Amino acid sequence: MKKTPKITKTTVEKTLALGKLIFAFGRIQRAATHEDGVRHETDTDHTVMLGIVACAFADVFEPHLDRGKIAQFALIHDLVEVYCGDTKTIVINHEELSKKAEREHQAHERIKKEFGAVYPWIHQTIEEYESLATPEARFVKTLDKAMPAISYALTNGAGLRKLGITRKQLLKSDSDQEKRLRGTYAHDQKNALALRRLLIGIYSKKYAH
Repeated sequence: MKKTPKITKTTVEKTLALGKLIFAFGRIQRAATHEDGVRHETDTDHTVMLGIVACAFADVFEPHLDRGKIAQFALIHDLVEVYCGDTKTIVINHEELSKKAEREHQAHERIKKEFGAVYPWIHQTIEEYESLATPEARFVKTLDKAMPAISYALTNGAGLRKLGITRKQLLKSDSDQEKRLRGTYAHDQKNALALRRLLIGIYSKKYAH
């Protein structure tokens, strides 16, 4: 049996630093809004929404998946954004996607450097999630793309209107993302993709700018 390490001064210091990191995470704003259409969703709002929706949805539609793993992946899936911010992907090209990936890689390396020696679970779980080697990781990453649609459906696209997104841009973005998802990690995630399409259908029919 592996011996439990002692809680040291460094452990306490890193725990405080982690708490500070999470508070900062909660100040990262996203394009989507709360149901009032005014207050912007934060990364912690998004993370909690994804975690609960993913576990509840998997319980019914993907019962063979490990919900413990799903919850862990949901918790850390966007943590790198505390250092690189949220990138608006509703209208984004290939070059900007590559830059986004590089920023997120650098942010991950920073988290690993700051917390890896004391709390390796953080960077190890991020790496396991990003590898997309398990169906749980692919499920969470696919369902993550449905979360903004919940906000937009509840607000008739208020967050999109704030960005000046036109209906034409919206439809093209949704179509392009669907192709990317089907051609990559979401190839075996038909239920998560179906939910995303249904949510998008709620607000896209009404959306006009």
